[in-house]
Amino acid sequence: MTQLAQDEPNVRLMAYPKTWANYAGHFEEFTKKYGVDVVVDSPDASSAEELQAVQNLKGQDNQPDALDIGYSFTNPAVQQGLVDAYKPSTFDQIPDQFKDPDGKWVAAYYGVIEMGVNASRVEDVPTSLKDLLDPKYKGQIALPGDPRQGASAIASVFAASLANGGSLDDIEPGVDFFQELAESGNLVSISDPSAALTTGEAAIVLDWNYNWAGVEDQLKKDGVDLQRVVPTDGVFGNFYAQPVTVDAQRPNSARLWVEWLNSDEGAEQYALGAAIPTRFTQLAKEGKLSQKALDRLPDPETLEKVQVPTVEQGDKANQVIATQWAQRVQVR
Repeated sequence: MTQLAQDEPNVRLMAYPKTWANYAGHFEEFTKKYGVDVVVDSPDASSAEELQAVQNLKGQDNQPDALDIGYSFTNPAVQQGLVDAYKPSTFDQIPDQFKDPDGKWVAAYYGVIEMGVNASRVEDVPTSLKDLLDPKYKGQIALPGDPRQGASAIASVFAASLANGGSLDDIEPGVDFFQELAESGNLVSISDPSAALTTGEAAIVLDWNYNWAGVEDQLKKDGVDLQRVVPTDGVFGNFYAQPVTVDAQRPNSARLWVEWLNSDEGAEQYALGAAIPTRFTQLAKEGKLSQKALDRLPDPETLEKVQVPTVEQGDKANQVIATQWAQRVQVR
């Protein structure tokens, strides 16, 4: 496969930001090892936009060869015929909840929702999601995007549901929570999580732990006193999947990329970016992750508490959000 991939000009990706899960490190090490260049189009695109791009660009040279989509977009990708089956050599080591049994997608990593707080702009750094209901946070709280479009925002609603009597089978209490935040004026709309903390658009933003890890140094340079908090009442995590697209224009490079992401070396790069490899338990047991990488991950107590939904639970949550969000959560 490596030789065939090297005969192709590159691997073309979409929605792979360099600061997300240490993809900058992945690109560098992948190219260094295999001699295959990485081209990324629309690095900040949402999962919904990724699926749309495959539909619109199918058969064209700029069609992405592989994706990085949120868990709730995996079934739509399969149902719409947008992905091709590929099982990396580590497929049998990946827990069942992180892969399609037919190899239509595999997930190489997952994350945990954190509150990114600019401590210099809040009276008190919140420790729970329920804290965010306090009037002292008026105009200071934001989601990382629209939950109808992106998995990180859906995950934030899931976390809020867990904090307010809901469950992985019932996301509606999370919608209730953000409706209350919107009606109180605590919730604001932003275009980018890290930029919001820098500009003062918001002081508390929910996002994946590895996203905050990726921008931590830059925010410090920008004068943001970033405090990262896993909410005590909503320890929620979920995965992103990296499927090969149907009729990929560089099929061998695409498969080699997925092979890399699910390898021991790929897992190390994810962990260095604070993303938790889906093979973490086995890798840690076998001592295959460096101490530097282990130190970047959430503490073991948090990892024990994290709740991760099934794809079916994610689909059910999507339906609730699709039918209720626009009517109920209106940011002023």
